[in-house]
Amino acid sequence: MENKDMFLFDRRKYLVLIAGLVMLGIGFALMLGGGAESPDEFNPEIFGTQRIGIAPWFLFVGLVLPIVAIMMKRKDA
Repeated sequence: MENKDMFLFDRRKYLVLIAGLVMLGIGFALMLGGGAESPDEFNPEIFGTQRIGIAPWFLFVGLVLPIVAIMMKRKDA
């Protein structure tokens, strides 16, 4: 049995999978912070563009990329 038949994913699939995990990390990091120092005051920064508009797209792509990595055909070289 050849060595390349032992691995489930090839290098390209692992790179796509790792890219998805990085995108998830960036998305969650973009959602950090923005809380008020006191529970009695309101901080409108929690509804900023970064947390409501940008971070969910990073999370969406981060969730889709592992699915793409699983569904990609193996490159037989």
